Amino acid sequence: MKLLTSFVLLATALFGVAWGQEDPNWYKTATYYQVYPRSLKDTNGDGIGDLRGITESIPFLKSLGVDCIWLSPIYKSPMKDFGYDIADFYTIDPIFGTWEDFEELLATIKAAGLRLLMDLIPNHTSNEHEWFIKSEQGVQPYVDYYVWKPSKGIDANGSQIPPNNWLSAFAGSAWKWSDQRQMFYLHQFTVEQPDLNYRNPLVLAEMQNVFRFWLQIGVDGFRIDAPAHIWEHEDFLDEPPSNDPNCPAPDQFCALNHTYVKDQEEVYDILYAFRTVVDEFEATSGEIKVLMSEASGDLGLTMRYYGNDTHSIIHFPFNFYLIWEINNSTNAPSIEAAILRWLEAMPVGRTANYVLGNHDNGRLASRVGREFAMTNQMIAFLLPGAMISYMGEELNMENTFVSWEQTQDPQGCNAGPELYTLFSRDPERTPYQWDDSAFSGFTNGSSTWLPVNENYVNVNVAAEELATLSPLKIYRRLAETRKFESVKTGSFDLRVVNDDVLAFTRKLPGEVSFLVLANTAYNTVTVDVSALFPSLPSSVTVFTASENSAIQEGDTVSTSAIILPSRGGLVLSFIAVDRMI
Repeated sequence: MKLLTSFVLLATALFGVAWGQEDPNWYKTATYYQVYPRSLKDTNGDGIGDLRGITESIPFLKSLGVDCIWLSPIYKSPMKDFGYDIADFYTIDPIFGTWEDFEELLATIKAAGLRLLMDLIPNHTSNEHEWFIKSEQGVQPYVDYYVWKPSKGIDANGSQIPPNNWLSAFAGSAWKWSDQRQMFYLHQFTVEQPDLNYRNPLVLAEMQNVFRFWLQIGVDGFRIDAPAHIWEHEDFLDEPPSNDPNCPAPDQFCALNHTYVKDQEEVYDILYAFRTVVDEFEATSGEIKVLMSEASGDLGLTMRYYGNDTHSIIHFPFNFYLIWEINNSTNAPSIEAAILRWLEAMPVGRTANYVLGNHDNGRLASRVGREFAMTNQMIAFLLPGAMISYMGEELNMENTFVSWEQTQDPQGCNAGPELYTLFSRDPERTPYQWDDSAFSGFTNGSSTWLPVNENYVNVNVAAEELATLSPLKIYRRLAETRKFESVKTGSFDLRVVNDDVLAFTRKLPGEVSFLVLANTAYNTVTVDVSALFPSLPSSVTVFTASENSAIQEGDTVSTSAIILPSRGGLVLSFIAVDRMI
């Protein structure tokens, strides 16, 4: 039943093992930090980030208070989709460095008390992968490693007719003709990313071995890319039109309803087979590993990624509702609804999570504005569950304008010069901003693979370290809250104060606890929350605040008259003294 004014979630108090020991629940409240390797730090001057650059950055990442590094793909790749087209799952691409560089990075991460998750792409490989080369040649046992279908004939132009009308997520037909094999192969993404055929048990076994390899190397888990695409309907029927008025072109993915290429029942079976590998490793090693993943656009189907009482699958599929449903016009009830949408649908005993941005979505500060971006982070960091943070959010980095001539992303390139800005993911992938030197301190070379944002002179690590108030310092305080038991295991009481203001508490009796307030209005407001939260003390202390707040860290305020800045927020601390919600 939908709760319109409040929602109370009691997190189970299962913790108590000190960080650094093998806490079986470590993944449930961890802060995960996504590194896009091409853009963090370049150490060899080629304008592309590398493993040594990430290794050099670990002390800084540790200082942020994050727990786990999620590394976007670093495997050998032709880079047609910047690492998501894998030519060898077992080697490091030279553009990022050597195997020894990876070993040094992993050792540095572990020595810092952090964990490492690898991005894994099971839906497809590069067309330069040995499996595909041999499959195209008709070499056994690789013949059916990929999805091959015969032509439907020759059209009036003398071209081969694809098996059906399926479209690539990157625009155009999802089928590519092979002159060598005289058949079409399926590619749901770029033409250089042929889809694997999981109807062939050998393919599943191959991918399970990939999981085993990296677990044995010492990684702490995986983020699974595009799992909804892993299996296609066996009849390979034409998909119906979507009739979406917002779809800009008939060859774009949005032009069809994807009833046959996504969200098939067998997807869950394949993901469960991946989970069995993780569980087997845990059983023999005693080490707790985690699977997180993209999921379906349908909430009900996404919840099935968790598994059931007898068969757990993904530890947590990504929750994008704070991206999808929060914008510049969102009010407090709408934010409450976005939060509850996941929590009320999630199976009992599972782990919630919150994503505010990543390499596929425009940057938070560009979507909702700089002040409200940090307010969003105040909300997400203190909600119950795991937090997934994208590099640069700690600086409040913004999208960078990338011209058509500079565009690298295949999704943008395939859209053409008129539509590329609607589809390109380059703006959120531009180089990290370290300082105000040339190229923001990202490289000592003469160019960068994507342009650096012009605001790097002011928005950078060095400047924000020196500033009295900065997004970086707010971020660190927010990450710090997640080390408190009240945020790990305490109660969660969510309230709408009025149309403008959202509030919630994270409480644990006898412990430092928190009150979070978020103002969606474009003006300063004063709120009285003493009646909404009667068990609060009459005064609370500011733990962290928006940069534009009149009250700051260490100030004491009355719960009957709290001033919130325009689009700003406060995290307030107190000692909980009761067991009442």
